[in-house]
Amino acid sequence: MDSKANATAFLRAKDFFEKTYRDRGMVKWQGFYLSDHVEDVAKYTEKAAEVETRTAKPRMDEAEIDQVLTHAYANHEVVKVQRIRRDELGHLTPIVQGKVTGYRDNYIYVGTEMIACDDINWCERVIR
Repeated sequence: MDSKANATAFLRAKDFFEKTYRDRGMVKWQGFYLSDHVEDVAKYTEKAAEVETRTAKPRMDEAEIDQVLTHAYANHEVVKVQRIRRDELGHLTPIVQGKVTGYRDNYIYVGTEMIACDDINWCERVIR
């Protein structure tokens, strides 16, 4: 192309973008969507890996569990509790950590969670 053709093409493009083209605002945001998507995928992958690597703690008998929870309740201590039950995919549920805030019938309250006593696999006091 010669310089006259280049100049004509440039003027036509300039005229098009100034008078005809309407920006829908999508192109300038695509980079943000991509970085947000990458961040979400990384969080999901990290959580999935954590779920897959959960292991069952050694089973405690009821007397041991009762002793740990009673001591923690009386002394306002934090405990960790692992449930026996698993989620719908067969993975262990996360370990619940918090103060033993009360009990009722066959349930204990650890933080804001209500846990059935017969659903406790393992527990321990958290020493700070």
